[in-house]
Amino acid sequence: MREILGAIGFFQAIRNQMRFGEFSRLPIRLERFSIAGESAECDWFMRPPDPWDIPLPWRQREEHLTQQALLDGIKIRELIFRGFPQVQRAELKVYRKCEDSVPELMMTGTVQRETEVLPRVASLVMRAKLYGFRFSLDGGVLERMGSSGIHASC
Repeated sequence: MREILGAIGFFQAIRNQMRFGEFSRLPIRLERFSIAGESAECDWFMRPPDPWDIPLPWRQREEHLTQQALLDGIKIRELIFRGFPQVQRAELKVYRKCEDSVPELMMTGTVQRETEVLPRVASLVMRAKLYGFRFSLDGGVLERMGSSGIHASC
């Protein structure tokens, strides 16, 4: 019963706390969530660009999307460990939905409950890496995983 209540609390927190992002007012969309013993898996899609960002230059709009994806990853990690006390490790994947194509894997993470990041780490990118997220940036813009210098744009 405790696991069911934890799941309800997790999904309510996703709905309430992550309804709006800091850089995008559009909601986050979870694709898959599962728990098996002390492990969890969660996949979601990056938020689309905020409608107010459409007139911005491409690089600035992509930097906002990158910052939002990193913030969302850290927040989902926190919500999983807060909502499921038995979970010690989580596999996280972030995809970007592209029109007329297969979603692209943008970020992954094997995050551990015991990993603590000191508050003095001001860099969002460094905090995400210290928590266990893996991703590639090109000039502050998130790149598709596995790309070899070729920027994939949706």
